[in-house]
Amino acid sequence: MNSSKRTDLTTKSDRSEETPGASRRAFLGGCGAAALGLAMAPKAVASRLRAQPGQAFRFVFMPDQHFRNEHAAPEGLAKSLESLQTLDPAPEFIVTGGDLIQNCRDLTIEQGVQMADRFLSIWNGHTDLPTYHCIGNHDPLGWRNKDVPSDHPLFAFGLYREKFNLPRTYYSFDRNGWHFVVLQNFSLTERGKYISEFTDEQMTWLKRDLVAAQGKPTIIVGHFPPISAIEFVNGRAKVQDGDWTLGTDRMSRNPEALIDAAKGANVRAFLSGHIHRLDRIEVNGLAMICAGSVSGAQWRGPQVETEEGYGIVDCRPDGSFDYRYHDYGWDARP
Repeated sequence: MNSSKRTDLTTKSDRSEETPGASRRAFLGGCGAAALGLAMAPKAVASRLRAQPGQAFRFVFMPDQHFRNEHAAPEGLAKSLESLQTLDPAPEFIVTGGDLIQNCRDLTIEQGVQMADRFLSIWNGHTDLPTYHCIGNHDPLGWRNKDVPSDHPLFAFGLYREKFNLPRTYYSFDRNGWHFVVLQNFSLTERGKYISEFTDEQMTWLKRDLVAAQGKPTIIVGHFPPISAIEFVNGRAKVQDGDWTLGTDRMSRNPEALIDAAKGANVRAFLSGHIHRLDRIEVNGLAMICAGSVSGAQWRGPQVETEEGYGIVDCRPDGSFDYRYHDYGWDARP
């Protein structure tokens, strides 16, 4: 990849303040507010004073929307976005954390298009903050549906390239002296299956990208945690024959590849979702933060002790940052 073009998006770069990763085409051509049954909130966030170059700024990390028609998920998604208007200071942009559409992997092409259009209609109707999307294991359209042809242009990640303006599922961008990287840190294997990993292709690209970032403080985002502590206390990890075992559908099979790629660069944090619970591990100055979920237990209530919410990240010019989890007040409905 040419290091002078780190923002791998078809829209204008982030320096133009355009919104990459969230297509307006689906909003304009999709369902209207009346069809959605939702009142479109005034998009007050975007009109607030933005941080000037060299100043501290805020962004929000919103993983695991699991958008669906059931359990009032459309209203919940709208409320999560409306809550951004109450934050002070206001966020500059949004980064999602994957699993945008619940079990899109099981849908037909027509169903996937319908759900993506509805998701984007609600999203674009409730915020015009720049949004950078990440892809999760629930998202590849038709991946577990054997009736969906694998050569269809929207199959798997094609839907997101078309609807979310993502020509590639990993990319980077700069904001106010900081560098941000969005990875697809899982691989599709045999039809219907996947593993969480940092691929050689992406790590080779990441090393070049971090060199090109020239020491900017950097935050990396991926759907799966590289390492998760909560897995050892929630029953997912088990001791078998005296050894801990944990499937690669939960956290990365090779976190050392990420640590190696980040070596010598100014990488401050890795933000992830997938687990829907909260933990934080520090490794060699790198904070690995598992950031709960917008949907809780996929809109059926909190995920154990973790309420529906998202991460708020305050970045400072000196490369330090603060992170906190924000419960936006959603109550699960039948």
